[in-house]
Amino acid sequence: MRSLWKLATAMLCAATLLAADADSKAALKDTAQKLIMESRTTREMAMQIAEQLRRSADTGAIRDQIATLEQHAASIRQLIADLESKGNELTARQRQQLETARKVAEILNVFIENKKQMLASVTSPRDREQVRYQAIGVAQRAEMIEKTISKLGL
Repeated sequence: MRSLWKLATAMLCAATLLAADADSKAALKDTAQKLIMESRTTREMAMQIAEQLRRSADTGAIRDQIATLEQHAASIRQLIADLESKGNELTARQRQQLETARKVAEILNVFIENKKQMLASVTSPRDREQVRYQAIGVAQRAEMIEKTISKLGL
C-alpha cells in the first residue's frame, strides 16, 4: 500500500513537471510568433516607405512614419531579449540562431537611425534615393530576422 502511495506521488510530480514544460514551450512559441509578426510588419512598412520615396519627393509623411518604425524595432529587440531570457530551454543551435537574430536587430537599428538622419537633410533626388536604399536595407534586415526566428522550430 505504501509503495502505491509513493508511486502515485511520483506520478503526480511528473505530471506537474510535464505541464510546466508544456507551458514554457507554449510561451516560447508565442513569443517567437509575436517576433515573426513584428518583423513582418517592420518589413512591410519599410517597403512602403521605400515605395513612397520612389514615387514622391514629399518626405514629410515619411518622417512621421520613422517613429513608428523605431517602435517596431524596439519591440523586436524586446521580443528577442524575452527569448534569450528563456535560453536554457533552447538547444545550442537555437541559441546560435537567436544570437544571429539579435545581431541583425542591432544592424536594423543602425539602418533606421541612418535613415532618420539622412531624411532630415534630403535636398536632392539623389539624397532621396539614398534614403530609399536605407529603407530597403531595413526591410531586408527585418526579413532576415523573420526567417531566422522561423527556423528556430518553436
